[in-house]
Amino acid sequence: MTILPLVPRIERCLMSDLPDIAELLDLDFGDFEDDLPFYDALAQRGDGSVLELGAGTGRVAIALARAGFDVHGIDLSAAMVARANDKAPDDLDAHLHLSCGDMRDFDLGRTFALVFAAYGTFHHLFSADEQLSCLRAARRHLSEGGLFVCDLRSMLHVDWESGESAPLLHDWTKVLPRTGVRVTKLRAVRPDRAEQIQRELHIYDIEAADGAVRRITQEVDLRFAGRYEMEALLREAGLVLEQSYGDYDLTPYNETSESLITLARRGKEPS
Repeated sequence: MTILPLVPRIERCLMSDLPDIAELLDLDFGDFEDDLPFYDALAQRGDGSVLELGAGTGRVAIALARAGFDVHGIDLSAAMVARANDKAPDDLDAHLHLSCGDMRDFDLGRTFALVFAAYGTFHHLFSADEQLSCLRAARRHLSEGGLFVCDLRSMLHVDWESGESAPLLHDWTKVLPRTGVRVTKLRAVRPDRAEQIQRELHIYDIEAADGAVRRITQEVDLRFAGRYEMEALLREAGLVLEQSYGDYDLTPYNETSESLITLARRGKEPS
């Protein structure tokens, strides 16, 4: 078996049989559905207008549009937005509106009953200034009484012990639907406790029909926020905390929770 050299940070590949990062992320997370009933129930609380921040390849946005909600989504990556729009059936055109946008500062010229950042998207904001800017933009896009939801991994369930070297872990091996080739994902994580950041290296090995392995790598840094840090950010952004949950079944957040899911209402505009 031959392993070809590493290909760093591929967004759009020149080789037709090699997937780009958007397709690989779909393979990684596209079949995750645990949170879909949760967001469906929240969308039903309001008038059905929904905005997703960091919509990626449309996993949640497309599902909500299929359910009949008026869904808008923004993502910084043009490749992600293009893949999401390609995946979406034509009959969703009236319900689904996806575009490139930066969740740290955006203006869509309208408001929504539900604005959310799903499945750890908020971890991609690396400073308190970026987090606060995002929350303020989210508040501006909430209708009166609108709900903001942020789904984070709990800091209590993250390994913050740093060793001399980060071990390479096997995440999964799956078959890529488009080509039928086998893809293996490996991951190495190096924590930075002082900055509350997990520095991850994602390695995707794509096994071709001739036995050669082509490799794509992606570096991902995720910044974590604790419960009270998140609550302080919400207050400063003019959002009023409604509840903190530890899972999609609405179990109250506690020391055993693997997730930190905060729900907040639009409050008074901060001075």
